[in-house]
Amino acid sequence: MLQRMMEILDQTLSGHGVIRDVILRTEHSLLEDEETREITVYVTASAEESEQPLATVHLFPLPDAAACEVEAQIDYPGAVEAEAAARLWERAREIVPDVSLTEKRRCLNPGVLAEYGVTLDFHFVVEEPDTDETNAHCRQALDQFAANLGRLLRL
Repeated sequence: MLQRMMEILDQTLSGHGVIRDVILRTEHSLLEDEETREITVYVTASAEESEQPLATVHLFPLPDAAACEVEAQIDYPGAVEAEAAARLWERAREIVPDVSLTEKRRCLNPGVLAEYGVTLDFHFVVEEPDTDETNAHCRQALDQFAANLGRLLRL
């Protein structure tokens, strides 16, 4: 299922951003007879090497279900003030109403901000594309996701 989802995502994302890397992770528990798989896709708005937002897309097959969870995290480098983060979140909620915002602050000394970052994230579940109807629904959901992700990368 992950392979098929990645094929569709590759096609849909190509019109909205640049895929920088794709990583397949397989983990096997040493305590339980359990294996998990995940695909992580890194996407930017353009091929430029400049500092720009980076989207990390995770694909997780759901256990005991013919479905896959799609999670997107968009990191915005260089945001330096809370008002800018609030405006970014407002604009992002116009694109994806259930998007959440995380602010990360790193201080080396009390009151001295060394690093500040903003991350937007959202997720949804897509059924496995095993019939024509679910294939069309999956394709439509991933098309909309790719368009939304492209717009969020350009905020």
